[in-house]
Amino acid sequence: MTLAFEPSQIAAKDEPAIGATSQIDDRVLGRLLDGVKKPGRYIGGELHRVTKDPASVAIRMCFAFPDSYEIGMSHLGLRILYAHLNQVDSIYAERAYCPFPDMEQRMRDEGVPLFSVETRTPLSEFHVIGFSLQSELCPTNVLTMLDLAGIPIRREDRREHDPLVIAGGPVVFNPEPTSDFFDAYLIGDGEEASRQFLEFDLQLREQDVPRAERLATIAKSMDGIYVPALYDTRVDERTGYIHVEPTGDAPWPVKKALLDDVNKFPFPADILVPQSDIVHDRVAVELARGCTEGCRFCQAGIIYRPVRERTPQSIVDTIVEGVDKTGFDEASLTALSTADYSCVTPLAKAVMAELQARRTAMSVSSLRVYGITEELAREIAKVRKTGFTIAPEAGTQRMRDAINKGISDENIDTAAEIAFSNGWTRLKLYFMIGLPTETDEDVLGIAEIAKRVLDIGKRLGPRGIKVVVSVSSLVPKAASTFQWVAFDDPDELRRKQKMLLDALKPYRGIDLKCHDPRLSTLEAYFSRGDRSLGKVIETAWRMGARFDEWTEWFRESTWLEALAKCGIERGRFHEAQPTDEPLIWDHIDSRVDKKWLLKDLKNGLQSRFTYPCEKPFLPKIHNPPKNSQGITKLVCYQCGVECDLKAIAVERDEAKVEADRLAEENIAKLAANGKADIAVPVAVAPAEFQEDGTEIVREEVGVQQPFEPTPGPLYRYRVCFAKRGMSRYLSHLETSRLFQRAGNRAHWPIAYSGGFHPHPRVSYGPSLPVGVAGEREYFDVLLTEDLDAAEFRAALDDNLHDGFEILDVRKIGDRVPQIEARVDGFEYRISFDAQQFRERFGSVAAFVERVRVRHADGWSIEQTRIKRGRPKKRIFEAAEHVVDWAVFDRTASGEDGTTDAGTTDAGTVDWFLTVQAIDGRVPRPRDLVEDLGGGWIEGTVITRVGMGQFDGARLVSPMEVAAT
Repeated sequence: MTLAFEPSQIAAKDEPAIGATSQIDDRVLGRLLDGVKKPGRYIGGELHRVTKDPASVAIRMCFAFPDSYEIGMSHLGLRILYAHLNQVDSIYAERAYCPFPDMEQRMRDEGVPLFSVETRTPLSEFHVIGFSLQSELCPTNVLTMLDLAGIPIRREDRREHDPLVIAGGPVVFNPEPTSDFFDAYLIGDGEEASRQFLEFDLQLREQDVPRAERLATIAKSMDGIYVPALYDTRVDERTGYIHVEPTGDAPWPVKKALLDDVNKFPFPADILVPQSDIVHDRVAVELARGCTEGCRFCQAGIIYRPVRERTPQSIVDTIVEGVDKTGFDEASLTALSTADYSCVTPLAKAVMAELQARRTAMSVSSLRVYGITEELAREIAKVRKTGFTIAPEAGTQRMRDAINKGISDENIDTAAEIAFSNGWTRLKLYFMIGLPTETDEDVLGIAEIAKRVLDIGKRLGPRGIKVVVSVSSLVPKAASTFQWVAFDDPDELRRKQKMLLDALKPYRGIDLKCHDPRLSTLEAYFSRGDRSLGKVIETAWRMGARFDEWTEWFRESTWLEALAKCGIERGRFHEAQPTDEPLIWDHIDSRVDKKWLLKDLKNGLQSRFTYPCEKPFLPKIHNPPKNSQGITKLVCYQCGVECDLKAIAVERDEAKVEADRLAEENIAKLAANGKADIAVPVAVAPAEFQEDGTEIVREEVGVQQPFEPTPGPLYRYRVCFAKRGMSRYLSHLETSRLFQRAGNRAHWPIAYSGGFHPHPRVSYGPSLPVGVAGEREYFDVLLTEDLDAAEFRAALDDNLHDGFEILDVRKIGDRVPQIEARVDGFEYRISFDAQQFRERFGSVAAFVERVRVRHADGWSIEQTRIKRGRPKKRIFEAAEHVVDWAVFDRTASGEDGTTDAGTTDAGTVDWFLTVQAIDGRVPRPRDLVEDLGGGWIEGTVITRVGMGQFDGARLVSPMEVAAT
């Protein structure tokens, strides 16, 4: 991949600028967004975003997520830290995400630095930049964000006034490959540690302590802080790896920060609600942190120990409040192993009763196969069915014992039977290849399971069932039991994938998806690499590496060339690690004893299964035995985490009692309200997200039995609204979802269609192109209650995002025509930036003459549309569509113009244009502008100021039609 820019074109600041007011304004942002894909991801404007006066706070921090906005906004950890840090008056935590290469190019061309979402402040003006490293393939995005911010990418080059650059997340349990770029790492739970770090740094800054000394002092004073500059290194003579050594009084090892009680930091209910689409548009609540199932390939199961559960009451309250405050129509119970939550079934009943009354779906992530019961499946399916996933991970029992995946073929079949018999039509199976001791028989066992599940679906499920088989490759991760094993050869992984493809090709109901071995190969370098990889990352980044986890951006050749340039042989760090030598990451302490991990590795290589810890000795017995004190005895292998098993057993027994009570109360309340059998919206689930799409593709998932449409009487209302400012960069689909959520927050009594896929009964007028504002847009909605129009307008208006305004609401009769049936004309205001206008056209008179000549000559426009992924050109004759136009030079007359952003500016030339639709076709104003100017004119804002049906020369608006 070749990029047109060179890094480091954004100038680094020579002086500190904390508290400065150098925010990026709407005009600058608008110029950037006019030339990029899906501009809505950059506009911000989320509900529940925190706004503070930067001058009133002592600490400014920016959470930097080195991936797209759609991914970062879906991350639970960021939601938690953002909410809790901003509860501290002295701290202002903002956010930034990595721009895609097209936006990066635009920012470099314009000299615009990377800025925060909340205040659009350049990142160089913050005290601390905190990166969340969720993937080993994100470091090049880190460098992009630092360089775009004007912050030196290497820690050794940073000056006293530069922000401290820190990182957290699962990747930092081997921080060495990225240690050239970060001043410090926060290892472990961040809720308490992040605030402690920020406040400690403030105290030292107020004492004028230099940054290097501040970092050293903090690292020595609290758990979980690793500062690479404090340590010396050595090269191991046997392996050639670079190892960190104990140095002076620097902490050794660095013990992860541990939050003893997650209930001290309740999960936030008022989560950020974006204007644009994100991958997980839902209220997701963390049930518990940690997992003790003991899967030997799993890093998360080690680094997040011990298990800490949230109380049932707090979970139900958070979900109910979250749905009411956000308007999302799906809620999710999440954990590393949701079924291991001590009382998941009664909790699901309690939650589902609340959600059903709100026409909101529930999904449950990461269910163990043996945790999927008929009762739990029925609860999930009551309103809508989201995806159903089973994760056997391996194809044979021997292999599942080796990885300590405690499920049998019988468990898998039972789970499939439960899913299909309860109406699911799509079931996803997760597997892994490249496991230690794996044979071809183990690999082909994956195909046998998939075929067996397909047969179960055909026998018990509805028509059109689909089994999706997702196969990834084992990448040994630091701190996991399999951290010592070899990464499988990429050619061998491809051979195994080909075996599966051949075995499953004859089965039309099975869809095989295999993770790209090239990505896994790169991931394996960074999961177990040393400090020598820092120069590889920088070299690849300077060669254009970006978004390496995304298949459409990943370029293997770039990384192979970077490895060669840096003298790193292919396959380095992929081989098995010696068990009698220190590991590269031994200075990072996950609190799980290394000797215990070695013992567990030996069990795995001998295919010995061990029961999960922190569970009853008889984990599949619903009423396990208790001791003389009535406390359930739990399994413990003395892994080093030092759990208080007695306290854990008591807490879980109490939680079950509480969950049972909540379920009983909420089910009774649902029945009393008469909402136990209502029509609900269609379920949507995001497919695999790719950047090239203008929308996030979502799959509809229906219910088992069709619903009847909402019965009458129904009341129809026509709504007129404005869409201004940065909201013009939202697509029509994003806008409709935004109104749906606003209506949910306003508790509008909306009617639903019937059938297997019920939808809200809302119909919109002609859609606006992305980038075009609207002064008078319309939609009709059917409600089940006869509301006062003024009160309805106020309630809806109060729940909208910035940039939207409800202008009018009228109750209309059934005979009033649909909006689009009475619209054949449109009025636009095209506001040119005066300077850009004169550079392109010379004068208003010259522009007027150019329009006149075009109109007289027929005005043929060549349009390019993307059809089935390919550009297709056509000639559009625009002259007969343009029925009226006029030009007003605001600068010449001295008359103030008002931009669609609501600001007063005398620096525009406004072209008012009236066009008519003929045979359903109408010219796009942007095409007319590009044709006149030989391309797009920067700073131009197009606003649709009206629409309607021609009555002679006059347009009759849809609201006037409604009145007659």
